[in-house]
Amino acid sequence: MKVVVLGANGRTGMLVVNEALARGETVTAVVRSDAKRPTTRHERLTVLVGDPCDPDFLSDAFRDQDVVISALGGRRPSKKATSIYWKSADAITEAAAATGLKRAIFTSTALLFPAGNLFGRALRALVPNVVRSARRMEERLFASDLDVIFARCGFLSDAEETAYRAERGALPAAGSSVSRPSLAQFLVDKVQSPFSGRQVYGVSRPAA
Repeated sequence: MKVVVLGANGRTGMLVVNEALARGETVTAVVRSDAKRPTTRHERLTVLVGDPCDPDFLSDAFRDQDVVISALGGRRPSKKATSIYWKSADAITEAAAATGLKRAIFTSTALLFPAGNLFGRALRALVPNVVRSARRMEERLFASDLDVIFARCGFLSDAEETAYRAERGALPAAGSSVSRPSLAQFLVDKVQSPFSGRQVYGVSRPAA
């Protein structure tokens, strides 16, 4: 399988690259500058430097590929930082249509699930840009011709666990957080599983 990873220099993206390589996939890692190149070296790894919001650049990156994983996200909850969600979604949709790429997997936010309690509603009020930008991303991709999976997660941790729970259409009970290695496992599991249509999963750490 030939896999493109966007946001490959991020803490989640780097884990996705390494996990995909460990499972025998051929990976194209996309980063925004030479300074952000991953330290991993592998015969099945190609690194491309460019703007993940540029459809022309992505068209070159997507050619002859099987699936794209987007681990892109804003480092801050500002309007500008979180716009990476929908701006990259627009570029990915255009580039996929131009190259024939059919499958895509995206990290998203569990804040798009209905708020079940006061804490959830308060959290949405604290980071409205995250909610708006992620919703805009998902809406645009749902309207595309792509077969797409969204991995909606709560808080991301750097714990070393790799197990996870995933539930279609909802966040698992008491699943407010997930480790980055666990999320990487889920994303690569979905690469290696046939899927079609539009699917939303809540992904969380295992039950206590």
